[in-house]
Amino acid sequence: MAATWLTRAETCSSLAAVTTAWVHGRIPLLVIALLAHDTAGAVVPDLDALRSRYAGEYEFIGGSAERASVPAAVERSVDGMFFIARGIAYDRLLKSSQVCERYTLDFAASRVSVAGSCRTPDVSPADGSEVEHRTRQGETSKLSQKFVGDTLVQEFRGDEGARKVVWTLLPDGNTLQAQVLITSKHLPRPVEYALTYRRKVSTGTVADGGQGDAGR
Repeated sequence: MAATWLTRAETCSSLAAVTTAWVHGRIPLLVIALLAHDTAGAVVPDLDALRSRYAGEYEFIGGSAERASVPAAVERSVDGMFFIARGIAYDRLLKSSQVCERYTLDFAASRVSVAGSCRTPDVSPADGSEVEHRTRQGETSKLSQKFVGDTLVQEFRGDEGARKVVWTLLPDGNTLQAQVLITSKHLPRPVEYALTYRRKVSTGTVADGGQGDAGR
């Protein structure tokens, strides 16, 4: 989900340009008033409100269909590679694409923490600065996490490729979707798949939904 935000400087610059044109008789005053009204509504998202909305524990509810979509996406990505390299790439990608049964999102102490039950927690500054990150498999990358519009975006940059996860909290406030994109110069095409989680409201219960599949 993309959004365009005007900075204060850009807004002032636009209004100044239009006002100058009006002074020279080229643009009616009404146009200036309409532009001022539109740009006034282009405000930066309330990050504190977003963090409050996203924070919590979520459980996988995608079932067998979404689980099966992961190896299928990996298979499509490596299709066409030399058979030895293909097998190595397939196994490596599948290990790095485990479907965690639970995720906990936390935004305390000016940092973003995305902790999956099957992964090393992803922790980095809330301002989007990059930090060193290491997975359970020993793979290293540069990690950054920040809100872009009303979505939480994780970006992992490594020597061999990149991984991007876009987390979107749906209007119901409970359903969390993860859109995953893995790219590499060694892959014929990207790995793309989506997973669905639901906010956990009490022990052993998922809000308005059933339990996900058993964990690995």
